Amino acid sequence: MEQIPNLVQELALNRTTNAVCISVGKYTLDQFDEFFTQQNPAPAKLARQLESYRGRYTALDDAYAQQLKAEETATIASLDAEGDQLIYGVKGMVDAYRRMDFDTEKKAAANRFYEFVRKHRIDPTENMISEWSKVEQLCGEWNATPSLQADAATLGLTAVMTRLAAIEVELRQQMTARNDAAPEAQAVKKAREALYPEYRTLILLLNSFAVVSDEPQAFALLINRLNRNIDYIRQHAMSGGGGSSSSSSSQQGGGSEQGGTTPEEGGEGGDNGGGTENGGGDDNGGGDNGGGDNGGGDNGGGENTGGNGVLVDDPDGD
Repeated sequence: MEQIPNLVQELALNRTTNAVCISVGKYTLDQFDEFFTQQNPAPAKLARQLESYRGRYTALDDAYAQQLKAEETATIASLDAEGDQLIYGVKGMVDAYRRMDFDTEKKAAANRFYEFVRKHRIDPTENMISEWSKVEQLCGEWNATPSLQADAATLGLTAVMTRLAAIEVELRQQMTARNDAAPEAQAVKKAREALYPEYRTLILLLNSFAVVSDEPQAFALLINRLNRNIDYIRQHAMSGGGGSSSSSSSQQGGGSEQGGTTPEEGGEGGDNGGGTENGGGDDNGGGDNGGGDNGGGDNGGGENTGGNGVLVDDPDGD
């Protein structure tokens, strides 16, 4: 028996918000579903585990939807609507300035600001909590980066960004003020706890099959896509972390991927482990073996999803 190296990186789901946990869960499910449409036949044991994981994810998604419904208030709805209009406004103004060939200064600022906004993948049509967790990250980076503030000033977006940041703070305070002991919140907590081991087992099985397979390249695209999403979550939506990546599917190779922060936005070079994700400079950090994720409780019986490898005899065995 050989020890399986790092393939899919560790991700401590228990250190993410509800919105991020569900976002990761959905992305993971979608990527596995796409993988199975391309693999015929696919490993039966991996397919069974995916269905078990799907059931736990669906239960969490349903519980979270009920919590969001119970938490909706007129004040929150008003803030959310105003924020959505500001987000659309920022995107629209930036897009317009990017087409101003006669004003090279504004066009250059717009191109930089476009990459900055795109990197955070904000979609006003997604659920409110997921959307505003991303807005929090975007506003935090903008407030901490003088060059982004200068670009916003050049584009006349300073007042808009300032108001968006204020709405995010007020909205977060409104949400935090709620009673976490509500039945809906407890149902979400239980559903999340049930999801963790299913996710961990799914990732460990994927790593195992990738190592023992006669065609490991068949798993490469799925693994690299999962890792790219994990990199983003680690840097923008988790507490703690740090250190450097040592994933076996390194994204520091040849090619260049400018601004692609999802597999759909990036190039195929990045998906196959040959591209460098620049994405405004934020997708190459994160940390997979340093910081908090590889120590303490996360690397024990909880959320160690393949980071240190497992000993596998036959992944097809029951």
